[in-house]
Amino acid sequence: MRKAKDNRDSGELNKRETAIARAGAELFSSKGFIETTMEDVARAARISKGGMYHYFASKTDLLYFILDGFMDAVLQDLEPSLASMEGNLDRIRYIIFRHVDNYTKQPYAAKALLDEEHSLPAKYSKKIMEKERRYLDILRGVLSAYLGEGVGKDRLTAITFNLLGMCNWIYSWYDPKGSISPEQLAGMIFEMFTGGVGGLGGGLNG
Repeated sequence: MRKAKDNRDSGELNKRETAIARAGAELFSSKGFIETTMEDVARAARISKGGMYHYFASKTDLLYFILDGFMDAVLQDLEPSLASMEGNLDRIRYIIFRHVDNYTKQPYAAKALLDEEHSLPAKYSKKIMEKERRYLDILRGVLSAYLGEGVGKDRLTAITFNLLGMCNWIYSWYDPKGSISPEQLAGMIFEMFTGGVGGLGGGLNG
């Protein structure tokens, strides 16, 4: 894990950690975790290699910091926000728009999560997987409430991962600087998903 903060100002520390994490995420997502060295990250972050070790003890610790921080952003205030909404359809819309927003704001961290999570040792990957399961359970719960009792457990799981696939893999092709804005993309995913999935439920609760 990260080394102790010593007496450094926490604001400056967080700023440096964030800059290093951004550089690391971009390199891990483009070059790959195995092929990237701490020297590569230090160069990209414009910090000395020795300076790197004041913030992260190893490349593995850096990857964990990136993935853990991304999942924290994905989960932050999600459940209370959903609880404040009355309609299940509104909850699905909110999740999709929020998911696309997170992925387009942090595309390198998102890609690193999908491609490089397996590079973490078990003690770290377990913590990331726990947060992923929490997110999956939240999404499954919202979809279950929307679709009603007519959808069995296996079908609900397939529908849940279908939606995650639609949202997750935008990193492989989507350019947020292109003609389609993130909001438009999220709207398209929402309309395609709910327009198709609605017919699978027995007793919808929109």
